[in-house]
Amino acid sequence: MREFFKSLRFKIILAVVAVILGGMLYAASTGGLATLPEQLLSYIVYPVQRAAAVVSNGISDFFSVFLDARENYEKNQELEERISELQKQLVDYENTKTENERLRQITGLKELHEDFEFLPSGVIGRDPDDRFGSFTIDVGSLHGVSVRDPVVTGAGLIGYVSKVGPTYSYVTTILSPDCNVGAMEITTKDTGNITGTVELAADGTTKMELLPKDTEVKAGDIIVTAGTSGLFPKDLVIGTVKEVALEPSGITRYAVIEPVSVITEVKDVFVLTDFLGKASAQEESSEEGGE
Repeated sequence: MREFFKSLRFKIILAVVAVILGGMLYAASTGGLATLPEQLLSYIVYPVQRAAAVVSNGISDFFSVFLDARENYEKNQELEERISELQKQLVDYENTKTENERLRQITGLKELHEDFEFLPSGVIGRDPDDRFGSFTIDVGSLHGVSVRDPVVTGAGLIGYVSKVGPTYSYVTTILSPDCNVGAMEITTKDTGNITGTVELAADGTTKMELLPKDTEVKAGDIIVTAGTSGLFPKDLVIGTVKEVALEPSGITRYAVIEPVSVITEVKDVFVLTDFLGKASAQEESSEEGGE
């Protein structure tokens, strides 16, 4: 044993132990012993932590889809309710705007014709096969409408009621050959008769016939109802003169009339249910029917 402690092998082992002990003492003094295990542990734990984080993020993203979908659904519901409310407000605004425009037109007509009684109505249908712009309105006999009642806009005459149902009426316009209205030019006082033709209706115009051959009526003049028959009140504006020409017979002249309103575009009209002289007009119609 004594020989072993004196041998070269023992000396080598002792040197190795001394080196290890010295390293350990150095590491302890610098904190190396604490960091080294941590570093080794991190190499083992880090991949596991990374894998766990990936799985955790995946699960979080998966459930967030449902959470976001719910949140988006609630937001969409709120937006739809808001849009619905705005649409209602727009409808109310348009209705109020239309009603105000009707009242304005009635007020204007009332100022000119205090004896007029108006029934506001809306256009609810048009016959696409009718070349004269006739249309159906949403008032009828239950509202006090009668056949031959004049139909006007705030600007003037556009036709008359030719057929009446309980809650609707059919309006024949001044573009139609069936419409016959006594008319007058406001300056010259020359009179004639308003009646339509197929050719003129295609251009949205009508005709004032039976003007004197020497008439002074000219383009731009204003034509109004003459009120001679009693079927239409006096001084309702019909339209303006576009041109004047001689009839083929050479005896009388006629004027092409542009109506005061675009017949095919009117949406709101008024039925004249009563006006000064209407009763006598009804009596005259009855007498003519009996003859």
